[in-house]
Amino acid sequence: MFSRSDCYRRTTNLRVRPVPEMDVCLVFTPDRPHLYRLNAAAWLVFELCDGRSGAALEAEYDEAMQQDDGSAVEGLHGIVAEFEQRGIIERFAPA
Repeated sequence: MFSRSDCYRRTTNLRVRPVPEMDVCLVFTPDRPHLYRLNAAAWLVFELCDGRSGAALEAEYDEAMQQDDGSAVEGLHGIVAEFEQRGIIERFAPA
């Protein structure tokens, strides 16, 4: 479940290979061996998960996506939940 007050960061031990000419980023999770291919939207979320709060994630993602119908934030929540489940990012309480 997405939290606006908690913070999000990439998990340690990831292997990341941006492939900008194909608009994808490859992420390998060695602790749970799997290779993920992130599309442009997921790649943006991955980059934004640098320790910022859920509220800051929503604001930055919404601004980048420039959608007026609110669907960008819903998409963000789904991507964050999937990343957490797959061990790509982790949630932590702010200090």
